[in-house]
Amino acid sequence: MTKCCMNKQAVFFIGISIFLLSCKTTQTIFNRNVKPASAYELDDKLEEKTVVFQTFSGKAKVDVASANINQSFSAQIDILKDSVIGLSLRVLGVEGARVKITPDSIEIIDRLNQEYIPRDIEFIKSSFNIDADFYDLQNLIVGNPVYYDTTALNTGESDDKYVLLAENAVYKNTLWLSPDYDILRMFIQDLIANRTLTLDYDAYEKIEGRQFAFIRNIFIDAQDDLTAHIEFTKVEFDQPFGFTFTVNPKYKRID
Repeated sequence: MTKCCMNKQAVFFIGISIFLLSCKTTQTIFNRNVKPASAYELDDKLEEKTVVFQTFSGKAKVDVASANINQSFSAQIDILKDSVIGLSLRVLGVEGARVKITPDSIEIIDRLNQEYIPRDIEFIKSSFNIDADFYDLQNLIVGNPVYYDTTALNTGESDDKYVLLAENAVYKNTLWLSPDYDILRMFIQDLIANRTLTLDYDAYEKIEGRQFAFIRNIFIDAQDDLTAHIEFTKVEFDQPFGFTFTVNPKYKRID
């Protein structure tokens, strides 16, 4: 695998997840197959569905395609809430990169090229030109709403789903919810930069009382389009945090 592909894998979860990131109205939505609900009520249901946790651990298979990369790899994802996100990226069972993300920093160990790449958290904004942070990435991984502003809500129309619209001066997020209020899709429009992010959620299972979508499809429509398919194979909550991050002193530091 080339150095370029390895670095793109190492920042993949950062990039897509972060991109990924008046008064309330109470207009009522009436559909044939869902009960009437106002925007205020749908917001309350979303809050009830919020995934609450202290630690998260998941394994996933990932397929990524864009103009510059077409790659499949596996990922081990560990989160210590509000503190650390750890990623281990593997191809054919061999770890190619390990990533540690905190609210203040991003560190990458590129094992294939024997390099250590430390960056300030501002790396996210400077690299992807969006206003996003550690907490946006954390919410995206566990399946909580991202780019969701509750100060301006409205409802839309659908035959068999709830549609909730949240908008501010920068982002408009259209959420499709199942009759049980699980998120099925988020369509996020960057109103300033004229780009969109679509997140589809499927294969929900209840994990220790939490609804979790095991299949995610992502499409970024921007200057460089990107599609990704993520399929989780194992998920655990509130188990001991086992992620470690040790830099080999022989690795070259890339500042």
